[in-house]
Amino acid sequence: MDRSPYVSVFDVAVVGRAAIGLATGLALSRLGLRVAMIGPDAPGTETSTQGAAGFTAASPLAGDDWDNRVFALSPSSRRLLDSLGVWQAMDAARIAPVHDMRIWPRAPAGGGELHFSAWEARIDALAWIVENRNLGRALAQACRFAGLASFQSTLASLDTATDPALARLVLDDGRSLSARLVVGADGANSRVRDLAGIGATLSDYPQRAVVANFDTELPHRDCAYQWFGEHGVLAMLPLPATPAAVGTNPAGRCSIVWSAPHALADELLAIDTQALARRVEETSGRVLGAMTPIGPAAGWPLRLGRVDSMIAARVALVGDAAHVVHPLAGQGMNLGFGDVQALADTLRSREGPRDPGEHMLLRRYERARAEPVLAMHLATDGLQQLFDPGSTLSRGPLGLPLRAVRDLGWRAVAALGPIRRLLVSQAVR
Repeated sequence: MDRSPYVSVFDVAVVGRAAIGLATGLALSRLGLRVAMIGPDAPGTETSTQGAAGFTAASPLAGDDWDNRVFALSPSSRRLLDSLGVWQAMDAARIAPVHDMRIWPRAPAGGGELHFSAWEARIDALAWIVENRNLGRALAQACRFAGLASFQSTLASLDTATDPALARLVLDDGRSLSARLVVGADGANSRVRDLAGIGATLSDYPQRAVVANFDTELPHRDCAYQWFGEHGVLAMLPLPATPAAVGTNPAGRCSIVWSAPHALADELLAIDTQALARRVEETSGRVLGAMTPIGPAAGWPLRLGRVDSMIAARVALVGDAAHVVHPLAGQGMNLGFGDVQALADTLRSREGPRDPGEHMLLRRYERARAEPVLAMHLATDGLQQLFDPGSTLSRGPLGLPLRAVRDLGWRAVAALGPIRRLLVSQAVR
């Protein structure tokens, strides 16, 4: 239900109601700021039931209805969600910890296995695998309980020049509102970013992500697997097995993210899910035994996105509006939650009733995110270029020596525990 008046003034207007936008609105409202959420509900967050006391609660998720879009949330992302009361609101039976990760430079698995262990790193888990729908519903429910103003319409125009103290937003349904800070959380094709005049470069990778879920003959033992090679990058992520499956066949459940070259992606999406299961078994060396599909496969393009700035007058960008990375490291959502935490920390540090859209505060936020975002761009794009045989780097005159150096470095990291622990400590920050 839309409770917003025709014209209102807010401390913050968050444009975008997917996970990163919802987390931003919730985190900033915890600072005592008056927050407006703008945009239609993200798919999967709108279904709700009315409780006896008038509260809106998320409908239970069907036991066998698994979302084929999942995220590997890092310990730092979990801490943020925990602080917002969102982690506790998710369906814990549909969350799987990742205690180990095993990665190979080629498929099927041969020598040179790279093993990361939560036990070795002295942490609870390397990550937790969470469905998009489970996460989105818990965030949406928390925002409703927090009483955030809701404008379920898209942004038509943004004026930050007429009044230096306020940004004025006009929506497609004709309503308008003003805010001291506008947060663009509206994805890679951000309307806020365009209207604020922030330049961005989006380039397509020669790959698409193919995702699907499977029951497996063998248990995954809370381990994630990944293979590089001519096929692209295949990742198998653990999902919780259903109670009926424990101790019987199937013994496990997993989600795959296969970043495949376009021709292979077309082929994988054209075949039926049983045939797709056989292809995954073959490429993975049957590491989890026979696989049975539990839903349809889906695919989407992969892109690299950079922006000229994460801020403008009275505007801050978060999530995919600010950066888009290759999913091979599974860090896109974590990078976005890092933006949310940094923005909340920056605004929390203001003394007295300082303006949340003050330029110096926004510059502080941008500086805080510069190193993590650049490091993730370099890491994910560099790995994609090194391991994709069709990349410009791999096909260039330095392709062969670079592959030799890459393989040498891979073996060194695989053999040296201190380096692996350092990589884990950086990844879970």
